[in-house]
Amino acid sequence: MVGSTALLLVTAQTSLLTLDPPWSMIFPGESVTLTCQGSHLSGQGSTAWYHNDKLFAHTDTDTYRITNAKHKQTGKYQCQSPGSMHSNSVTLTVSYDWIILQVPSYMVFEGDPLHMRCRGWNNWSVSMVRYYKDGADITAQYASPELSIPQAQTHHSGRYHCTGQINSISSLIKRESRVLHVSVQELFSSPVLSMDNSTEPLEGSPLNMSCVTHLSPHKSHTRLQYLFYRNGTVLQGPKSFLKYSVPAVGLAESGSYSCEVRTETSSVQKWSPQIPITVKRVPIIFEVSLEVQPHGGQVKEGERLVLSCLVVASAGPISFSWHREGSAQVLGKDTHYVIPSAQGSDTGLYYCTASSGNAAAQSPQVQVTVMGVPPLFYCHIRAPLLMAGLGTLLAGVVAVHVLARAEQRRD
Repeated sequence: MVGSTALLLVTAQTSLLTLDPPWSMIFPGESVTLTCQGSHLSGQGSTAWYHNDKLFAHTDTDTYRITNAKHKQTGKYQCQSPGSMHSNSVTLTVSYDWIILQVPSYMVFEGDPLHMRCRGWNNWSVSMVRYYKDGADITAQYASPELSIPQAQTHHSGRYHCTGQINSISSLIKRESRVLHVSVQELFSSPVLSMDNSTEPLEGSPLNMSCVTHLSPHKSHTRLQYLFYRNGTVLQGPKSFLKYSVPAVGLAESGSYSCEVRTETSSVQKWSPQIPITVKRVPIIFEVSLEVQPHGGQVKEGERLVLSCLVVASAGPISFSWHREGSAQVLGKDTHYVIPSAQGSDTGLYYCTASSGNAAAQSPQVQVTVMGVPPLFYCHIRAPLLMAGLGTLLAGVVAVHVLARAEQRRD
């Protein structure tokens, strides 16, 4: 039982609530059908309906019909289909205004058609209709009783209202609707070209890139297509594959790269910023040698030792590494390896390696010998000092003795 419950939690999807007609505002006395789309798991129960967060009905079907709408039925609606989670919320307004602007109750995404219409009370005809967005008259762009945008874009979001003359039984009245906010949602984010390796690859190395975008979770079933460009020329696509690869890049592959993401119908198209890619020529290493200071590789304990890696090669980036025979440790990665104060433990065979791309060359090995300071060295230094000290001491003793003898004679 626990396992089956966990399975239901994992597979449960969010219910989707829609209205038919799809308008978010209607007049009193009109009808609208609410539809709850969900998992529809058989034997799981009825559909639950909520008004302003309060449960008000259960139905055995996935629909609920509001007939002869009243003002009290204005509010936020939700539903829950059997085996699914709570739906999105939809706001329905039952209006007593003379004129209303009807806009979609559902979420409008980039590339979707966007329809609005201006209606008069009691189905009275409306003439001289004008549509406004953010206070600006946009009627001239849409010469129709309805405002219709075939493929909406995010810049179509804004505050809309309409004006018109109502032809009532006895008079002609100019009226204005209330302002409604219309939001066109982003279908997918602007793509970013992501590089799996350096933007300055070496000649012969692989080049891998991905076109990264994020699709709205409300439109997860939308199929996207990807295109890759170099200097404005299509390299790959349109395909559903979001990666582009070159197994071994050549110098001719240098250029400005970008990618495009579009829907299958091309109703929405977005491009990434360009990324410059420069393919570096792989240098050819002809010879690697090693120099040591002091010359010959013999150094006294405590003295400075400098090893230098010399390379004869064509132009291009070269990396270095220093090694000691019998050790797996990399001692350094510069053109020089310096031991500031050599010790006996530094004695050994040293060599350097120069690498470029997948090619590497090793220098000949050089013997470094650290010579300790011999004991005789200390004798040669210390003996004169000792003799000088003894001489000073003896002179003092003699001086004291002479003075003492002089004093005795006076007495």
